[in-house]
Amino acid sequence: MKAAILCLVTLTAAQPSCAAPDVANYLAVRDWTAYDSKAKFTMPAQDIAPVMYYSKGSKVPSCGLLSGPASGPKFIDILASEPGEQYPHCPSINDAAAFKLAGKDYLVFEYTDQDSRNETYEQFFYVYKNSAGDYVADERLNEQVGAAASPGKTRKASEGIGLARKHALER
Repeated sequence: MKAAILCLVTLTAAQPSCAAPDVANYLAVRDWTAYDSKAKFTMPAQDIAPVMYYSKGSKVPSCGLLSGPASGPKFIDILASEPGEQYPHCPSINDAAAFKLAGKDYLVFEYTDQDSRNETYEQFFYVYKNSAGDYVADERLNEQVGAAASPGKTRKASEGIGLARKHALER
């Protein structure tokens, strides 16, 4: 019942869809292979999904986000490995949280960035919904806050919310 009401409210608000993106089909069309990072967390939104995959020709995982209907999916790259390269790569998206900032609906994802055999960082990736209802990567937050290195420290998405708000106050 709650999901039906949420979909109805979402559609009424002129959002394109409240259905979960078809990740398996998206991967198949691109000849990518799904990667199971074993990370389990609750997604704060149903119209966007984390995508863990091996791109064609790559032996290490990459990660991104998929939103939109099957007829017009939108992929947002978080960290993609280069074919034939070992590093950097994205072994997992570990957590996600929703929050509001500057009147926009945001999602923050905490992910692992493996830069070398001995260098692993926990970083944040921020997206927001624009006026058309599409998810857009917030380049400014991702460059100035999300990429702040945190070697060897487990982080939660809620920490990313605090960092984004602190950054907004400092501007």
